[in-house]
Amino acid sequence: MAFTHSTTLPVGIYHDGVLHREVTVRLATVGDEIAVIEAGIPESGTAVGILARCLTRLGTLAPEDITYSLLCDTLVPEDYAVLHAAQLEAKKKLSALKPACATTVLPLSDSDSTASEPPAPAALTL
Repeated sequence: MAFTHSTTLPVGIYHDGVLHREVTVRLATVGDEIAVIEAGIPESGTAVGILARCLTRLGTLAPEDITYSLLCDTLVPEDYAVLHAAQLEAKKKLSALKPACATTVLPLSDSDSTASEPPAPAALTL
């Protein structure tokens, strides 16, 4: 199952004479955050940098053309809000998954897991 969400931007991104409004965004990861920091994107632009990495489709643009600079120069606040909401929808898809295995019962405390077996009752002699 892909943790993505597709939607239509209310305004769109105009690039090279074409208006792009159909988008697909995937769930962001810590790896995306690290890559944005390593790319030297300023802290104030981290969210936009991550969004640029998570956009898997932006109209007919090639993935390598979906960049931090493109979004900074062309993305309007209304579209940013829609993209943020789309990421939340992708996150809901992951959150909605049910575990594949039964619930594991864990000890309530450390002492529960180290307690020794109670001694066996003494044999009754008559």
